[in-house]
Amino acid sequence: MATITFAGYGVWNNTNDVTSKVTQQYANGERKFIANNGDYGDPSPGDRKYLYIVWSFNGSTNSGVVGENDDRGIIVP
Repeated sequence: MATITFAGYGVWNNTNDVTSKVTQQYANGERKFIANNGDYGDPSPGDRKYLYIVWSFNGSTNSGVVGENDDRGIIVP
């Protein structure tokens, strides 16, 4: 099981810290994370936002980033 160390959603200097939300989603069994305003708010109206997640798994640190509404998402093991 991975440990989420940080998650942010936004663009430029308009970014929300969504670590607690992503940690909660992960604890509830979610493994694919899609960047969207519905889950993470809208810190920069009119701009395309990005979700980035940093996690540790099996002793190594990993990260991922995905653009708003990109259904490929970030997969956290």
